[in-house]
Amino acid sequence: MGTKLVRFLCVFLLGALAVFGQTKIPNAKERIGLNFMRPDKNRPGNYDFVNNGPWLVSQFKEIGVKWMRIPFSWVVIQPEANRYDWSAFDRIVDASQKDGIEILATLGGHFDRPPVPAWAGATLAQVVEKNPAPLEAFIRAWAERYKGKIHYYEILNEPHDQHFDLSVKEYVEGILKPSYRIIKSVDPQAKVLPCAYNHLPPVGNPEDFWDLARGYYDIGNLHVYEDWEHFRTDTTAEKEERSVREFRAEMDKHGEGGKVFWLTEIGWWGTACLTGYRGSWQDGMPKAAESDPELRGTFKPYYTGKEYLAHPVIAREDARRAVWMKDMFPRMLAIPGCARVFLWVSMDEFEGGWQPDALYGFPTEGHNVRQVDLWGVIAGDRQWRKSAYVLQEMLK
Repeated sequence: MGTKLVRFLCVFLLGALAVFGQTKIPNAKERIGLNFMRPDKNRPGNYDFVNNGPWLVSQFKEIGVKWMRIPFSWVVIQPEANRYDWSAFDRIVDASQKDGIEILATLGGHFDRPPVPAWAGATLAQVVEKNPAPLEAFIRAWAERYKGKIHYYEILNEPHDQHFDLSVKEYVEGILKPSYRIIKSVDPQAKVLPCAYNHLPPVGNPEDFWDLARGYYDIGNLHVYEDWEHFRTDTTAEKEERSVREFRAEMDKHGEGGKVFWLTEIGWWGTACLTGYRGSWQDGMPKAAESDPELRGTFKPYYTGKEYLAHPVIAREDARRAVWMKDMFPRMLAIPGCARVFLWVSMDEFEGGWQPDALYGFPTEGHNVRQVDLWGVIAGDRQWRKSAYVLQEMLK
């Protein structure tokens, strides 16, 4: 069966299902976004980001997505003190402009290894304390290069999980405030978001953020992943709604209720567990499967690319995600102040790109195993999953 015929049938069937129980979202194209792919150094998304970015932008256009979130990795862009390489990012920005897609640009990669350019320092906290000039120079070069093309900037992704020795105060005083001043001096109309409130740096009290950061951001920010490290059976977004309403109440309590906020990441936990995501393999899928009677058999620490994409658990989780999305987007966007929601994520990330016979997963002695992340609405072989068709239908 040809790819076009498969797509037609999927769209037809999902369109018929959408008639039942799907709430219409006013101005959906302007309020629903999709996370792109990570360029992070020594992480699995780097290959496709650098080599196939414009193709992925074309898929955003075909799905109907008008908003994307892209990390601009300092480690990738400035590998040496006196050398910038914007080429991969320029191609993506230019393709997005051509297709009418707006970008939320995030400072730094998501999980670069190392977390900052080695020439600038060992950690971001060290850079802020001892050598802030290179970071500030990068922020200025970033804002100047894309002035008129990018209008929204997010200052770091999830420092809680990436920059372990950074404090809340250091983040605000040494990164958020200088970034805000620099970006506004380059483009006064640009809008600035802080990192997600629930992923502020691990050192210090998150409550201090509100008074420290007041006046130095335009839009609030939150990331939402419920039932982390557990396979979900509940395909409603009731848990997500409770978490987001609590965040909104926190904004109100601290006098920031006049600002809107964005969910710059929201996702359905599931297939990432197959890879032993975060920590050891023992903390991955086998552990999660213990309490799930639907999951039978032994999960291996690695699979070939072809085996991953044929795995029944991946198909199951994507089908559940598709149902959840139809409940999640209307719920989130009905919450007062929630102006935009970005789904995680556009495409699977296979180290070196997807290859059908290569091994991916948890490193095992005696095997050459590559990294993989399996959150994509588009599979590693470039085929759309059910959730991609659901997103396309919701954006019509």
